[in-house]
Amino acid sequence: MLIRYSFKNFRSFHDKAEISMKATSQTTLNENIIRINGERLLPSTVIYGANASGKSNIIMSIKIFKKIIICGSLLYKDIDLDDLELCPFIHDGETNPISFEIEFINKNKHCIYKLEIEVEKCRRGNRTILNEEFYIKSCKKYHLIYKRNKSHIDISTDRFALKQMETEAKFINDITEKLSRNMDASVPFLTSGFKNIISNDLANCVISFFSEKLITIDNFTITTSSVQLKSNQTIEKNFTVWNQTLDGFVKGADFGPQQMIFKSDVDDNDEHTANMQLFSVYNFNDQNIFIPAQLMESSGTLKLIDFALLFQSFFPKGCTFFMDEFDASLHPEIVKGIIALFHDSDFNTEGSQLIFTTHNPIYLNNKIFRRDQIAFVEKDRINFQSSVYTLADFGSTDVRNDENYLINYFKGKYSSLPYIDFSSLFKGDD
Repeated sequence: MLIRYSFKNFRSFHDKAEISMKATSQTTLNENIIRINGERLLPSTVIYGANASGKSNIIMSIKIFKKIIICGSLLYKDIDLDDLELCPFIHDGETNPISFEIEFINKNKHCIYKLEIEVEKCRRGNRTILNEEFYIKSCKKYHLIYKRNKSHIDISTDRFALKQMETEAKFINDITEKLSRNMDASVPFLTSGFKNIISNDLANCVISFFSEKLITIDNFTITTSSVQLKSNQTIEKNFTVWNQTLDGFVKGADFGPQQMIFKSDVDDNDEHTANMQLFSVYNFNDQNIFIPAQLMESSGTLKLIDFALLFQSFFPKGCTFFMDEFDASLHPEIVKGIIALFHDSDFNTEGSQLIFTTHNPIYLNNKIFRRDQIAFVEKDRINFQSSVYTLADFGSTDVRNDENYLINYFKGKYSSLPYIDFSSLFKGDD
């Protein structure tokens, strides 16, 4: 589960920005709280902001962070890493590093991982890791496991760290200098020397959070009309589960009398692989007629099915979803229903979390979200810097739990609303 995520000097964000899933002392909607290892965490956060305010940059930043860890190198040829030089804040003459920091709980360990990288601005150059740190929190104390800079690695030899790494101080002392001499400045130590030589299990605690528990989607397009399923289980069993999920989402959203199912052709050479085609099933003259879904269904219906597949695969694992404009093409009541699943502690037993950006103010409702669950992104019109804050940052005297968030939002109480006037485009020359 995510506790907090922060980043600095990324695209429109010059100063440090943070998305915190730590619950404040607010007592209303306490049923929304996830309780684990002494932490009180939020199951969801909604992020508002005008066009070009920087909302999408939050999702993009953690997607880049994730790709660096999964790829294991700043130089890996990947569409999301190819343009790192375009990521630093561009509206100043300074060259500052991009920094990422994440705190989370995975495999019953409370981890903090930091990464600071230097890249050229607007032109391809050297990409260098300036700083990297890994901590584990225990008994309210943060214990350093290791830290590195451009030229040296410092691996902790205190009792707690050695126990976590399941090694001895002599081994660490003997190997540290050699690791420092052979360190690659473009490769995270976590995914290389630490994983391969020091502690594979401890490294995988971080790596598996990024690869298996952190779901980032910044361009939610329709992909379900034709997909491929691979599984170690039998294809038939997975189809039954997936089709039951689809049927539940379609009926719950009241899309109509039709049924939505996947039909498959199992690969003759691999019993665990199948090509799936999404169909709408209509009853006509007491016969079921199968029609390709993309010919019959709206973009909103197909997008909900896209989410249903994600939901079925990752929600039961306690994953954290970062989604940009997740609710586009979906009716607000459908989105409210999905949010309710994350807020239902009896259903959300593994503590899955949803962080999404939106323009729709209908979720500004104190019956749906707590003050600490509603965030805003705003860009300064003078220096073009974005910042992020929540309603809880105003304080309980400025923003009460029982006030009408929606009306006050349109009054400009929480953030400045853009003034748009296109009339000059249609006026003739004087």
